[in-house]
Amino acid sequence: MNLSLLALMALGGLFLASNTPHILITSLLFSTLLTALVLGLLKSFPWLAYILFLVFLGGILILFTYVSSLNSNPMMVKMKVWVILTFSSAATFLMCASTVPPAANIFSGTGEATELTPSMKELFTPLHYPLYLYLFIYLLLTLFYIVTLMKIYYAPLRSAV
Repeated sequence: MNLSLLALMALGGLFLASNTPHILITSLLFSTLLTALVLGLLKSFPWLAYILFLVFLGGILILFTYVSSLNSNPMMVKMKVWVILTFSSAATFLMCASTVPPAANIFSGTGEATELTPSMKELFTPLHYPLYLYLFIYLLLTLFYIVTLMKIYYAPLRSAV
């Protein structure tokens, strides 16, 4: 699982260093596929990985169509390798330095939480928090990157008045 998280971090570095929509969408697609595979390897949730991959795939297709129609397609230049290496090494250091708390039963309190099924308890264990945090940060970075791509001064379909 650590190797797959390391590959996800390297794909995140590729995502940050990309300057064309094609590389952006390709890195997003591969990281989504890898995240769905990691989530699919859980004991009782292959359906969640399948649904997550299908939803992300639909979103990626819409995002690619929108970004490639609004953004000019610059020539593929040499990528900033130092961005990829810096991001990957920082992510590796953070992954090695952080410790995951033991999988304690966080639903042992009173109330509605005790009525959850064991499969739902397995889905929200502390061992899966890094994967959920990665998905959240990745979606947030995607949002920021698309917003910076859609600057009003650089969009080809808008006239400069």
